[in-house]
Amino acid sequence: MVESQAVIRPFDWRDLALLYRVRDSGLCTDAELAFTRGVNALQHALLDVFTPGKTTITLVARPRRRDGDPAVGQCVLRNGLPNARLSFIGPSTALDQDNGAELLEALARASGEHGAHNLVADVEEGSPAFESLRLAGFAVYARQRIWSVDGSSDGLEVAAENPWRAETAEDEFAAQGLYLNLVPGLVQQVEPPPERSSHNLVLWQEGQLMGYLDLLRGPLGTWVQPYVHPAAQSFDRMLATFLASGPSPNRPLFVCVRSYQSWMGGPLEHLGFVPVSDQAVMVKRLAAMLRRPVASPLPAVEGKYPEPSAPIVRAEPAPGASQPSGGR
Repeated sequence: MVESQAVIRPFDWRDLALLYRVRDSGLCTDAELAFTRGVNALQHALLDVFTPGKTTITLVARPRRRDGDPAVGQCVLRNGLPNARLSFIGPSTALDQDNGAELLEALARASGEHGAHNLVADVEEGSPAFESLRLAGFAVYARQRIWSVDGSSDGLEVAAENPWRAETAEDEFAAQGLYLNLVPGLVQQVEPPPERSSHNLVLWQEGQLMGYLDLLRGPLGTWVQPYVHPAAQSFDRMLATFLASGPSPNRPLFVCVRSYQSWMGGPLEHLGFVPVSDQAVMVKRLAAMLRRPVASPLPAVEGKYPEPSAPIVRAEPAPGASQPSGGR
C-alpha cells in the first residue's frame, strides 16, 4: 500500500493564513465564477456556509515532508443537482505535486459522499492543469470559448421592439425541449438544463421558442450561457437588441459558447465581441449507472387462476358399462 504524501483535512481557522497566501496564486476552475466574481476562495470558504441550497467543501493538504507546499482545494454543490463544481486549487503549482493529486482525489470522494455523480472543471486546454486533471481521471466532455464585450451597443442595428422577455413558468416545457434538441446526449449526462429564473430571457418566433439566455450577474460582469436554435431569424439583431437593453451597465459581458453552438462565433464577432478564453469542460465520474432487472407481475396470470382454453367436461360412464371395483 502506497503511503499518503499529505495529511488532508477540512479547512478550519488554523488555515486562514494559508488561504490568504494562496488566494491570488490559485486556479479557479469554474469559468462562470471566475468571470463574474473572480478567484475568491476565501469568500466561499467563510460565507457559503450561510448560503441556502449550496454546499461548499474546502479541504487542506499539508505535506508530510518539509520540502512540500501546502495546498487548498474547494468544490461547490447545489441542492438537487447531480454535479459538483471544482472551483479552486491553490497554489496552481500544487497540481504538479503528489499532495495536489491526493487533494483532488479527496475532493472527489467528499463530493461523492455528498451525493454528487460528477465533478466538473473548466480549464484552458493548453495549460499544465489540463494534463494534471487528465491524469487524475478527468475526461473532456465539451469545449467552450468565452467571448467578451464591454457592454456598449453604440452603432449596432437593433430590432424595432425588444423580442426578449423574462422567463415565466409557462416557458419551462419549451425551454426543456430547446435544451434537449441543442445539447448532445453525452453532455446532457453531466450538464443539467438551466434552472428557471426570472433573470433569464426567452425569445419566441412564430410560436416557437428559438432562444434562451441563462444569465448570472456578478461584480465583475454578466455571464451569459445561450441556447439558440440555428434557425433563429436575424440573430445578430436579436443579440444587439439584448445588448441595447443594458444587461451589464459599466461592466463587461461574457458569453460562453459551447462547441456544439460554434456557429454563434460569427455573429458575436460582428457585434464586437472578442474571444478571451478557450477551455475544455472536464468531468470526473463519481458514480456509475447500474442497470438491474426489475420484477414485474404478469397481470393476466398473477393473482388469479388461468382460464381454460376449452370447457372441462366430466366423464360419465356409458349405459350398461361395468363400474370399476373399489378394491382388489
